[in-house]
Amino acid sequence: MNNVFIGSPVRNRAWVLERHLHSLHQQAVQKQFKYILNDSEDQTEIILQNHHIPYVSHDMGTAHGHLRGQYSYAHLAKLRNRLLEEFLKSDCEYLFSVDTDIVIPPHSLQQLINNDKHICAMLIRNHPQIKAHNALIQGRHVPEFSKGVIPVDWTGAVYLIKREVIAAGVRYAEHTSGEDAAFCEHARALGFDLFVDTGLRPVHVYAEGVELVAELAAS
Repeated sequence: MNNVFIGSPVRNRAWVLERHLHSLHQQAVQKQFKYILNDSEDQTEIILQNHHIPYVSHDMGTAHGHLRGQYSYAHLAKLRNRLLEEFLKSDCEYLFSVDTDIVIPPHSLQQLINNDKHICAMLIRNHPQIKAHNALIQGRHVPEFSKGVIPVDWTGAVYLIKREVIAAGVRYAEHTSGEDAAFCEHARALGFDLFVDTGLRPVHVYAEGVELVAELAAS
């Protein structure tokens, strides 16, 4: 059985995609890839082909841009739900949903598996000026974290999901805080718990030349 299904929507990410894929290739777990290519105009498709990464095309139109702040959460929800459909066609135990501007550390995917949670994310910093992370508790960004596997209400961007969560019908939807928020709310409503492993801190390539790594609270 292929253990981990890895994928994401991808559009105009040629500037970071090589690094992203290299960090995934080096993970010593059984894995299967599938990306959802949409409305891409740069070398993204060629890079996927050069890395022998399977993908499906699902264009949504270019009324909404690909840059930060221009996204359509409704479109992203549809693209991510297409990824869930592709996952359910596989025999994989886990889906690793990882945004294509994230470079994960060595051995980090195995650590998420070892944590044995329904949904478990790595910790990324989301913004260069403010302390906002992909881990919200009671609707609020927590400014600092200690090292550990902590329960959260919302997460996203770089997280491992057990097959039973998706098989139970948890899906993405449009949400004012992003499609990941809708997924997390649906998962919690169906009784699934969410966690973030704050010891796993990938590089978030926020923009060309801007790289973020979450910092832990001083002990």
